[in-house]
Order: sequence, then C-alpha cells, then structure tokens
Amino acid sequence: MSSTALAGETWVQGRATLHACVYAHTYEAQVELNYRNYDLPWGTSVYLIYGWGGLNNFVPYDWEDTQTIEVFASAPWTWSTTVTSIISTRTTPKWAEHIDFVWKVVLPNGHEFYEKGNNSTWGYYAASLLDIAERPCTSDGNFVGPMYPLSVTSIEKW
Repeated sequence: MSSTALAGETWVQGRATLHACVYAHTYEAQVELNYRNYDLPWGTSVYLIYGWGGLNNFVPYDWEDTQTIEVFASAPWTWSTTVTSIISTRTTPKWAEHIDFVWKVVLPNGHEFYEKGNNSTWGYYAASLLDIAERPCTSDGNFVGPMYPLSVTSIEKW
C-alpha cells in the first residue's frame, strides 16, 4: 500500500565544475538533497528515487538514469545525501538542467508513502541546476566553491 504525505520539508543545494579549463569540456554537478519530517517515528527508512532532466537536441527529457538509493539520517528527523552526475559534455547536444526526485518513506510497520509535494499520482520534485551561479574549472576534477541553494518545484503529473 502506498500513499502520499505532505508533512515533510525538502531543500536542495548544489554546485558544478568544469573538468578541464578548456572550451566547454565536461561539466559535473554535485547535489545535496535533504528531507526533514518531524512526524516520522524512530526506525523510519528513507530512500531517494531520482533522475536527471534537461534538453537533448533542444527536446526536453526527464527522469534519465533513474536510481534509488537509501538515505541515512544526518540529524534528528532529517535525512541527507549527495549525488553527482555529468550534466553536459562538449561532444553531445544534451545537458541536464534539473534533478527530478521523490522521497520514498518506509515506516517501521512496513507502510510506505512517497513525499513529492503534491497529491498527483506520478508527481515529483524538480530542483533547478540553473541556480548554480558559478561553474569553475579545475584540472584535478575536484569540486570547488560553495554550494548554492537550488529552487525546488513540485511537479504534478497524473
């Protein structure tokens, strides 16, 4: 049995880097996703189901490379995780502009629900990678610079 609950709060931050300091090489994003819900009992498990969305040859896409990962508590009633992905390369006409996601919450009694910010059947959250103000280049591939708050939109999909 699945249902939707709207009692939680979600916030996302991210940054991106250019993997070589040459013209439009490969951009990679690092995104931290956080979920807090004070109504959940001790022993609750949280999973992040996510994929990437953007444009491929100017045609919109969403939920590409979908993955489900277990998320661990980072503070009381709070779960956080960080994911990374290549979001564009010089050799392809495709670039990711948002990360699409839902929180799967499994209560200790086995009941599960999906936190997505709305009551639509196939709804989800989308966090905009366009909010990343700087995308510095680095020769060693490490992320540098601050994390930027990403705007999160609840997408209704029936």
